[in-house]
Amino acid sequence: MTRSSSKALTLSLAQSAAGVISGWGASEGSGLFSMRSYQRRFGECAAGLCVISTSRQSAITGLLSAGAVIGAVGAGGISSRYGLRCTCIAFILLHLMGAAIETSATTTYGQICVARFLIGLGIGATSGLVPVFQAEASPPKYRGLVTGSFQLCITLGIWGVSLTNWGMSRYDASDISWRVPVGLQMVFSLLLLVGFILSPESPRFLAKLDRWEQCRRNLASLRGLTVDDPAIEQELEEVRSAAAVDRERGQASYRECFSTKDRIAWRTTIGILVQVGQQVTGIIFFFSYGVQFAQAAGLADTYVFQIILASVNVVASFPGIFLVDRAGRRPVLLYGAASMLIGQIVVGSVSKAYPGSPLAGNILIAFTCVFVAAFAASWGPVAWVVCAETFPIRLSSLCVTLGTGANWLFNLLIAIIAPQIQAKIGTGICFLWAGCLALNLMFAFFCVPETKGMSIEYQFFKQQEEAVVETHEVQYMERANLPRAADELDSSKDVK
Repeated sequence: MTRSSSKALTLSLAQSAAGVISGWGASEGSGLFSMRSYQRRFGECAAGLCVISTSRQSAITGLLSAGAVIGAVGAGGISSRYGLRCTCIAFILLHLMGAAIETSATTTYGQICVARFLIGLGIGATSGLVPVFQAEASPPKYRGLVTGSFQLCITLGIWGVSLTNWGMSRYDASDISWRVPVGLQMVFSLLLLVGFILSPESPRFLAKLDRWEQCRRNLASLRGLTVDDPAIEQELEEVRSAAAVDRERGQASYRECFSTKDRIAWRTTIGILVQVGQQVTGIIFFFSYGVQFAQAAGLADTYVFQIILASVNVVASFPGIFLVDRAGRRPVLLYGAASMLIGQIVVGSVSKAYPGSPLAGNILIAFTCVFVAAFAASWGPVAWVVCAETFPIRLSSLCVTLGTGANWLFNLLIAIIAPQIQAKIGTGICFLWAGCLALNLMFAFFCVPETKGMSIEYQFFKQQEEAVVETHEVQYMERANLPRAADELDSSKDVK
């Protein structure tokens, strides 16, 4: 590995701590809701029995998602004005504030709600902006690996909080049982804060401000090369060309994300749908309500079930982030969706046909692991990669945060609706996820392009060139009074 590659990968590793706080925050509730101390302080009590009702579970989980939606969408416009680095630092501080409020909560349910919303703001903003920064900072050859590491860190966050919840469950009558899992997320948030303080500002953002010397220095710093290295000069020229086009078009806005020019609207749609597709696989349900799902399925040790899933999630993420740069984005999405579909159908069928059977329980665990492994090796990392590299640099922070906002919006909807559905149909909810996975499979097959190995600027100019060629072809046909191929095909159908 070259020095420049090593520099970019080391930088992305520190910034991927945003994935750890994302996975940790989204999954901590699954264990906390079953702890007696947490139930006593923030639940509803009657006749000496305290429980966290389904509505409160949905609210505590959903408020984080609601904050994440606002943070993800709002951060795009803020970063366009103040830069990726400064915007991320501000939202990390909000996350730290929310985590501190949640850790210090006593018996006020409203305090938990405010804290979860602030944590969500920080998670949503960083989960939208960090992949953009990573996509800009990394060489095209390793961009899938770099951006995919964000999903790996999400799995590490889920795994870490699952282990912590399991370890603390033996003290579930004491406040330490829930304060430790909640407080530990601040450690990773502080690491992320230090990483961004030490990182240079995005070279593409500096190019927008015409600060070319600083842009050159930051680019050289990210690549681990000297400022006069030919590779830096070549990449700087690509940035200049893209910046010149951006300057002609004026200030970027969310409205432009849906422009039909250069197929931007189509690319935005792909970025949004691939993020929605990641959520409707059902993966967040298993990690937010995995303990409750295991109880509904009749499994004995629900915390161990959660740890097994989280461990499979981590291990299977490694082949996923390497496959994305070898097999390509589209094939990995296709095989992943097909494997997850099989897993959900088997889990739903077996749990419904043989409820309470020990053998059925083992099969349920095995095929849930197949489902989680397929997700971790495909839609988990690749959705972030596709979303981060689909857009021109000028619109990337806006378009990616739209995709991330959609991701968290569906996370919110699942957090609110899924517990209610499971309460009525139990493990039959797996068939709902199976239907969504069938739609994901069709979407990946018909809509997702292959972008392996292309620089972001090259993708933009390639799309622009295709649009120009198509326009010129139409104009030529009209001037020559000739039918286009599509028109001839329609005519032949009419004749038949």
